[in-house]
Amino acid sequence: MNRAETELCLFILSGEHNTLPQAELCAILESEGFGYSIQSRDKRILTMEVDSEGARIATLRAGLVNHASVVAFESRSEELAILDSLQKIDFSKWVQPNDRFGVKVTRIQREPTEFDVDELQSKIGSVIWENLNGQVEISLTAPDTLFLGVVNGNQFLFGPHLASRDRRAFSKRRSPFRPFFVPSAIHPKIARVLVNLSRARPGSHFLDPFCGTGGLLLEAAEIGCIAVGLDIDSTMLTGSQKNLDHFKVPFYGCLADARTSPIRTKGIEAIAADPPYGRSSSTKGDAVSSLIEKSLASFAKILKPGGYLCIALPLEYFSEDMIPSESFNIKERHTMRIHRSLRRHFIVLEKK
Repeated sequence: MNRAETELCLFILSGEHNTLPQAELCAILESEGFGYSIQSRDKRILTMEVDSEGARIATLRAGLVNHASVVAFESRSEELAILDSLQKIDFSKWVQPNDRFGVKVTRIQREPTEFDVDELQSKIGSVIWENLNGQVEISLTAPDTLFLGVVNGNQFLFGPHLASRDRRAFSKRRSPFRPFFVPSAIHPKIARVLVNLSRARPGSHFLDPFCGTGGLLLEAAEIGCIAVGLDIDSTMLTGSQKNLDHFKVPFYGCLADARTSPIRTKGIEAIAADPPYGRSSSTKGDAVSSLIEKSLASFAKILKPGGYLCIALPLEYFSEDMIPSESFNIKERHTMRIHRSLRRHFIVLEKK
């Protein structure tokens, strides 16, 4: 585990779900070997003590974390309180002589504030410039260091920006932009969450035993995993290869039944699965619940001890009785509404 000195870091969450963004963030940090301690949390804001490099890596990997920054100070969201707190900060630890810096202030909630955000940005920039004796340049377009101020109700948090999630990259990998797709394919952002919850890490062996159109494989490969896909349908397997080739990532696939996996070694470190169900999916004659139960027993034979499995299921198909208790501990569970008639249950299992 990385033992670098921790700092108080701020994460702006997507707000699309109550528990998944935090769970995803913690899973990434664990997979990358960074320790952390959560300090505060509401729907859109989370602060934790963590190595700032870990915070940067986690944000770039995440599907549901928007931004990360170091917290240099926290104050009331009042202009005088903010400017007074700024006077006490030594900004030379983040900005060197002749560097360029910028300031961005954003509001998490829509409540009106007593100050104009643009004017506050300008005043903060002036204070930092004076703090550094005018030996730096203010740049709004190409700063070497960007300082992020976050207004969250009566709370204001401020510090150097670490990273932002590339939302456009996920959009470019959506089903309509792939050479092969089916309407029920999982959104890349949610596929990334599943991969991250499985504690996959760069260089590790990741398995999607129901690879379908390759959405999970693509997200695992994007973070540097050796992504292996199985599918019982040759059309899907060929489609997965087309999609991964299109995005120029390696494809390792095999025509196989997840219930009787051809893998004969406990060399898989992470598994994420979105099994087939519904009218447009094929279970080759097996009931969905039976398919899941048999597959879990198969996964237990190939997943390394201490490895993780994340599986997504509609609520009606999940029962704790289908989980082989001698092989897995339930790490966490989350329920997410996909659309009006479908809620998915995300179950994370740890191999004993």
